[in-house]
Amino acid sequence: MTTETRLKSTDIAFLGVLLAVGAGLRLYRADTGLWFDEIVTLLDSVRHPLGTIVTHFPSNNDHPLYSVLAHLAVTAFGESPLVLRLPSVLFGIAAIPLLYLVGLAVTSRVEAGASALILTVSYHHIWFSQNARGYTLLLFCVLLSTYALVRWRETGRQRWLWVYAIATGFGAYAHLTMVLVCLTHALVCVVDWLWIDRARIQAAWKQLAAAFVGAGLLTIAFYAPMLADVSAFFTTRTATSTEVATPFWAMVAALRGLQVGFGALPAIAFGGIVFAAGTVSYLKEKPAVALLFLLPLPVTLLLAVALQRPIFPRFVFFAVGFGLLVIVRGGAALGTILGRLTNGRLEPSRAAVVVVALLTCGAVVVSLRSLPYGYRYPKQDYEQAVRFVEQEKQPHEVAVAVGETTSTPVERYLGRPWARVETAAQFQTLRADPGDLWVMYTFPSYIEAGQPELWTMLQSECPEIREFEGTVAGGTISVRRCP
Repeated sequence: MTTETRLKSTDIAFLGVLLAVGAGLRLYRADTGLWFDEIVTLLDSVRHPLGTIVTHFPSNNDHPLYSVLAHLAVTAFGESPLVLRLPSVLFGIAAIPLLYLVGLAVTSRVEAGASALILTVSYHHIWFSQNARGYTLLLFCVLLSTYALVRWRETGRQRWLWVYAIATGFGAYAHLTMVLVCLTHALVCVVDWLWIDRARIQAAWKQLAAAFVGAGLLTIAFYAPMLADVSAFFTTRTATSTEVATPFWAMVAALRGLQVGFGALPAIAFGGIVFAAGTVSYLKEKPAVALLFLLPLPVTLLLAVALQRPIFPRFVFFAVGFGLLVIVRGGAALGTILGRLTNGRLEPSRAAVVVVALLTCGAVVVSLRSLPYGYRYPKQDYEQAVRFVEQEKQPHEVAVAVGETTSTPVERYLGRPWARVETAAQFQTLRADPGDLWVMYTFPSYIEAGQPELWTMLQSECPEIREFEGTVAGGTISVRRCP
């Protein structure tokens, strides 16, 4: 399949429409309530002076580059959920034309346009674009670094290796997962040298090695002021998080999340078949590109398991663009097969375009149907839950926040002096006082794993009064009354 990387006037017009639509979808309702990770980012990073942000690594909840950009945005425009999320919104929008450019570099305009169109209206991409975290920055840098490698392989121009080094360094500063992606790229280059295009790599191996070294040095320079904090965090194993966020849990959570944006399990299974067809097609036609698209995700997961770190589906969000390109290619491959089966009645290339168009329309419709859910609810509704408890409880009754995921937003973000409970013993002590307890909690899997006795007491002795739904998996906020 031939590719043409130069943009035409029709490309620019098409991208202009996608950018306008994408910006509107990502800015709409971006000012709703923050969820726990966003609140921690604001409290522990963004609100601090810039000098503290670049020299302190409080936890892996901190995505340093995002904290820097969000701090600058808040300083310029004032603190609000929309401003806090502004860097994520902008990089989410910028990923749309970048995915189109990646597509043009490896496949046809039809497939590149279909992938960019699906990304524009994607429920999951919009959700992450309205999330004050570094995931859309990471996605942008992964796309850009991959694009740079592909263009270098095609043109041999050294400037693309400079682009690769810079994109990778900034990507690592946005999220350390970029380091694993870079290691995967190095592995792909080794495979390219051994089995695919030995002459190309051998002729320019010094420049290629310099690009990887440059990316590493830039990453080290970014993290050097906070190196002690980073080392201390990653040498300490968080037992509860690891017990909850297991590979099996992550797989189940990912399937549930996909059902929001792609419908029922049969549709997801069909998508898996199409993805497999796209994988085979790319491996046959452009094996090095296929490896650049496909290897980073499993390598990231395997290394996370090896390092005994918790695994969340959002850690592989960076691969969403590649996934769309492969799925769209799968539609084209199946269309080509269908055309051949008609014995000339339908030209294979035309059949490929028809199937891609149908697949794209189906994906767009399903995603648009999911968007109202994401707009209807905030990611987590701490403010409404707190307001409800304070309106309903009597003056002699006690409001209780269970665990860090509730107490931090209630006490430090909303400024409420609620009682905090971490253990069953603390809970029993509070119950000894006169007056009922109004208990609020979220992310129940962490309570169940870390404090099973407390969880049993809450479930068996405290009737549930109300739930406040949110779009974060497991982030529904529950309010119970304990006599």
